[in-house]
Amino acid sequence: MSAGVPLQFSEALNLQQLGVPEASIKHGLTSMESDRWIICVEPSQVTMVDLQNGAQVSRRPIQAEAAVMNPTQNILALRSGTTVQIFNLDAKAKVKAHQMPEPLVFWKWTSTSNLALVTATSVYHWALEDANPPVKMFDRLAQLGPNTQIINYRVSPDNKWCLLGGISAGAGGSVDGNMQLYSIEKSVSQHLTGHAAAFAMIKVPGREDPAQVLCFHGKTAGSPEPPKFFVREIGRDPSKGAPFGIQPANIPIPPDAASDFPVSLVVDPKNDLAFLLTKMGYTYMFDIHSGKTVYRARVTQETVFVTTCQESTGAVFGITVRRGGVFRMQLNGQVLVPYILNTLRDSDLAIKLAGRLNLPGAESLFAGEFERYMAAGQIAEAARIVASSGTALRTPATMARFQQIPAQPGQVPPLLQYFSILLESGRLNEQESIEVAKPVLQQNRLPLMEKWLKDDKLQASEALGDLIMPHDVGMALSVYLRAECHAKAIQCFVQRGEYDKIVPYSTSVGFKMDYSSMLNQLLFNNPQGALDLAKGLVNAEGGPLIDIQATAEAFLSSNRVQETTA
Repeated sequence: MSAGVPLQFSEALNLQQLGVPEASIKHGLTSMESDRWIICVEPSQVTMVDLQNGAQVSRRPIQAEAAVMNPTQNILALRSGTTVQIFNLDAKAKVKAHQMPEPLVFWKWTSTSNLALVTATSVYHWALEDANPPVKMFDRLAQLGPNTQIINYRVSPDNKWCLLGGISAGAGGSVDGNMQLYSIEKSVSQHLTGHAAAFAMIKVPGREDPAQVLCFHGKTAGSPEPPKFFVREIGRDPSKGAPFGIQPANIPIPPDAASDFPVSLVVDPKNDLAFLLTKMGYTYMFDIHSGKTVYRARVTQETVFVTTCQESTGAVFGITVRRGGVFRMQLNGQVLVPYILNTLRDSDLAIKLAGRLNLPGAESLFAGEFERYMAAGQIAEAARIVASSGTALRTPATMARFQQIPAQPGQVPPLLQYFSILLESGRLNEQESIEVAKPVLQQNRLPLMEKWLKDDKLQASEALGDLIMPHDVGMALSVYLRAECHAKAIQCFVQRGEYDKIVPYSTSVGFKMDYSSMLNQLLFNNPQGALDLAKGLVNAEGGPLIDIQATAEAFLSSNRVQETTA
């Protein structure tokens, strides 16, 4: 794939080359519940590919119709007929077993602690932690009847919504998609027409709480309208405001793929992107915040039948049917913004993605927008451009621009407006934290400083601690501790009279200091403090940190007989 496109694609390994027979590389027999394991069921054994250890292959003489590995633990679920069993491979023990009332047509780990079981009529959840049997969650809608092949099941991050999806034969050789969205709290189902869906948690600008959204492909059977990409927030408390949503966006289907249909939708939680994969091997990359198609390409000529996401990197893994190619694809962030500007010619999308993902390529756009708002005297709008620019405009020079604007009577000073808007979108950097602290401390608004520090809105530094020190020693101490300014932290312990904390702290961080000088100074100013410190030094873990005889003589020479004998 060209280096100038915003998608990196590579084949990581091949299951046939690892000895897995072609007949076992298909839906139902090969599973990949996370980026840890690939499980393949063969006629007389189960093959396990450990993706965390160089694709090391192990084989076990197990006969089963299907097998799925827990996404985070070495716990394997096996199915034969209506019997479902769960084994802990590390403990070499059976965890639990159950006889289902009817055969399973689909199953999936929805989390590390729940196994979803789908029959021809109903959906069940089976908790791993207890000895209870599977619990029936809901019945399948008529639109997802026995002629529907189930290919997807998801549970929302708040565990209050379930999404079941399947495909069936349509008119004229087409493939119809139907989905069932079920509310656990309300025991109500909603029918959706489309082929693929996934839940995601996104941070919406201007909101404190994250948005739990359902992203899905929507297509009405037989309709001449193109399919659309939907993003809807679900489950938000109405008292917090209106739910997030976007205008459904048309999906750009290429002319040669008129009969194509999606088989999977995978969310990249790191970048708030969604990857839609189709039967013909096309991949569509969507921006969840806007619904816009960022990139489209045919990445394989083969059918992809199973996918998963690597949450730490945002990469998507997939397996192609029969050949067993295991591919990895991921956002190529370094070229995303230039691609959007030069190929899609969408400067608004380029600015938003560059700011949200802190990507290069839109610096001149941000600078132009910033200057336009500043020239018009639109201070708040200019500040929002800076906040959305990632690090492109967050410089001392930008702060100086806001400092130079005269404050209007009865209005918030421009510099404080600027900092307020930056704080809405995240954490201030070191210099910003210092500058915002100056007027706040001058006004003695210590509770506001404390709140910002508690919410991790300010970057701790020695300079910030020095600013706070004259106002609140305890607050300054918290800053010095975070900034690992050990000498200043010990000064705070001394000022607070917490001499017993000095030795444990110094030892824990490996900080070496001249305890003898500190003791001699304390002997004249604070005998009790000197005693507390001496006890800590003598009884330190690993042996005394001072010469016991010399310390005793120092106490005696200062006429501290009582402290010496203590």
